[in-house]
Amino acid sequence: MEIVTTMCKLFLCMGIGFYLYKKKIFSLETNAKVSTLLVQFGVPCIVLNSVASVPHDNPQLVLKIFFAGIIAYGIFVLIGYVFTGILRVPKYLKGTYICMLVFANSAFMGYPVGQAMFGDIAIFYITIFNMPFNVLFFSLGMHYFRKDNALEAQTGKSERPKPTLREIFNGGLLSSIAAMIIYFADIPMPQLFYSCVGFVGGIVTPLSMIIIGSSLGALSFREILKEKGVWPMLPMRLAVIPLIVWFFMHLFTDDPAIIAMCTISAGMPVGSITVMGSSGQPRQNQTAAVGVAVSTICSMISIPIMIVLLNQTL
Repeated sequence: MEIVTTMCKLFLCMGIGFYLYKKKIFSLETNAKVSTLLVQFGVPCIVLNSVASVPHDNPQLVLKIFFAGIIAYGIFVLIGYVFTGILRVPKYLKGTYICMLVFANSAFMGYPVGQAMFGDIAIFYITIFNMPFNVLFFSLGMHYFRKDNALEAQTGKSERPKPTLREIFNGGLLSSIAAMIIYFADIPMPQLFYSCVGFVGGIVTPLSMIIIGSSLGALSFREILKEKGVWPMLPMRLAVIPLIVWFFMHLFTDDPAIIAMCTISAGMPVGSITVMGSSGQPRQNQTAAVGVAVSTICSMISIPIMIVLLNQTL
């Protein structure tokens, strides 16, 4: 019942965002600014707050999850190459589709869903599993968007500058590193610290879903139908990849709760960060926006099914 309540809350927030955009209270500029707020402050705070609920009796397990995440993201990239090759995705969109398969909405949606099932401890383990996310996105992911844009324009180079160290080592990655240092060094943090970061982190779930809903409102039905490759991508993103992670994680741990947390993280819709990352390339940005929108809508069905199946393993 808890997960049903959580999904209703998420869906309600998406509906509010959709309404705000249609009434011109929110705009694309608003979405971008609020997304920046969440990425730079909200997500780092919720990650730091998650350390408070993690027991310190098994640091070896945390390291196993960290290395499992590195290997898993390598597998995701390989799946992306195979998928785009089989479907014969146009060269100027191949990298964009790989990004949509690799980078899920693990923070904005994975955190609240995992938290509903397992409590705050899920946020910590999901964070550890997804540590490669930021480095991979701001290096390989941004390279794919630039390459796609150059192929579309039939030029030998891209006008978009290379990502800086500041972009790679953003708040999300730095807070993840800080969380691991606090955990492994067993640094005693005052309750005031966790109360403050927990308070700020509380804005992530409702605001992120409102922004996703607002982004849905910005798309026309014609734009959605135009991206025919998105539809065969959906079962890969929402079903095949989490299933692979479920089997894969059994190689690293026999704890069904940990396996379920990582599977939930991998089963989220296309990450909204793909829209922000492709903002300099109109054609690729449109594809990413449709991918986020359609996969988010479909996840309202796939996530409850995934939760029911995972509950059978606990």
